[in-house]
Amino acid sequence: MVTEGKASGLEELPELVRSEFTNIESATEADLRVIRRQLGRPPRGGILVALRCPSGKPAVILTVPREQQGHALPPIIWLSCPHAAREMGRLESEGAAMEFDRRLQSDRELSRRYAEEDERFARVQDALVRSALGDGFAEKLGRRGVAGGRRGTVKCLHAHLSYRLASGRGTVGQWCLEILREREGSWCEEIPPACVD
Repeated sequence: MVTEGKASGLEELPELVRSEFTNIESATEADLRVIRRQLGRPPRGGILVALRCPSGKPAVILTVPREQQGHALPPIIWLSCPHAAREMGRLESEGAAMEFDRRLQSDRELSRRYAEEDERFARVQDALVRSALGDGFAEKLGRRGVAGGRRGTVKCLHAHLSYRLASGRGTVGQWCLEILREREGSWCEEIPPACVD
């Protein structure tokens, strides 16, 4: 049975997670309605707002995993802002992830820093999964990087931007943010219909 997204309490978060995402707050019922529309479906797991846009709407959410039989664990960090998500999709379709990957492969210092960021995120995710689902599930999941796949490669720009916005960390997320600012701006100029409650 899939657990529909519900507000999750901050008190159940491990200290490592709270220290990584310092602006995290409980989602209100209004937030959950907006998030459902932003995603186009009910979110799974316990939902916290990791970052709000300048209009006060959820922009990045943190998912506290719940037992979900037959379904993959949802990403712990999710870019819910429709504007930023659309722009990241555009960047990915233009091949930016491969370009970022090439940058990392050609620069040893950058690659080292990226590996440290991936390791940090893996520790945060591990702490969250262990506290929510136990040691056995965390061990089965393994230690994954920011984008949820093989560590050391750039996969999902949405995840990298989410991590940067919510934690202030992440080399690839910073590159994404710089491109967003050059193009359309980081945030939409008027609130998208999905964000209006």
